[in-house]
Amino acid sequence: MFSVSKPELDPAAWVHGPVADIFSSYIAATALSAAHELGLLDRLADKGQAQLDGDDGWSDRLHGDAVRAIYRTLGWAGVTEIKNGEVVVPGPRFEEAYAARGYFYWLVRGCGELFSVAPHVSVESNRSGSFYQRDMRAVALGSRIIGDTEVEPLFDALLAGKPARKVVDLGCGSGQRLIRIARAHSETECIGIDVSPAAVDTAAAAVSEQGLDGRIVIRQGDARELAPEPAFADVDTVTCVFMGHDLWPQEECVRALRGLREAFPRVERLLLCDVVRTTEAPGSDTAIFTLGFEMAHALMGVYLPSLDEWEDAFAEAGWVCETVRPTTTPPNGFLFQLRPASVVEDPR
Repeated sequence: MFSVSKPELDPAAWVHGPVADIFSSYIAATALSAAHELGLLDRLADKGQAQLDGDDGWSDRLHGDAVRAIYRTLGWAGVTEIKNGEVVVPGPRFEEAYAARGYFYWLVRGCGELFSVAPHVSVESNRSGSFYQRDMRAVALGSRIIGDTEVEPLFDALLAGKPARKVVDLGCGSGQRLIRIARAHSETECIGIDVSPAAVDTAAAAVSEQGLDGRIVIRQGDARELAPEPAFADVDTVTCVFMGHDLWPQEECVRALRGLREAFPRVERLLLCDVVRTTEAPGSDTAIFTLGFEMAHALMGVYLPSLDEWEDAFAEAGWVCETVRPTTTPPNGFLFQLRPASVVEDPR
């Protein structure tokens, strides 16, 4: 077997232009994530300018060369501009990049290691046990910022219209949703459950910092395996944001959704928000997050349901979908307001 030799492609065709931009965009994404974690983006948003070398009176002194490289990279992306060789100011794309910072933090800090081992986890024989790692604290914090734009105000409006007596938040992440509920509704009891120890620690610390230990209980647990217990007996509202896809595939999801009705015998509503799988081929107008979200879950072996599959699962598990609210951010997100079917309606 032999190959026919082909003339080499002139490097001038790819060292600049679209392919080079793919490379530089990856570096810009890492710089944006780092700038968020270091507080550089917040500094620019609050003060309108910063020192190029990062010497802005931080409690931990930043390395000048590293910070300059971050700002220069963001300058390439139009997120920042450098004035007089020493002062950084917001660039023409700063406002949009700042609004999207949660997506970049989720992508780079939260899932960066997963994407870096994509070749390894794409081999079937390597996909056993704990075959990948993600920074779940970063995933939780990034998801919190993503949800703050649109999803959380939707939850606030629903709970304002009908306050919960006792709420359980499945996949509570950073705990901010429960903190906000406890502040807004002084009579509401709150329980947060998350399978990730890192997320539980983050949420518990946030609750303590806000002085809400007596109002909010944070505990580790798997939403797929909850059993009835005294603390759940009077729960009337269950919330679940950005982790519903972890219940799938469909047979397991139906079992878990039925299990929620049994674990919370007096539940009146389930407010579930998740991002669904797209069915069209990606193109030039593909929204932010879509490719990263779908590729990450494919690498992890987590099935992402479509909107139709979600609706089928709800019906089979004995939940009636009263309203469906699509979201712009995150793209392809939907907030489902569900209630338990009556005995007559129950398909079991």
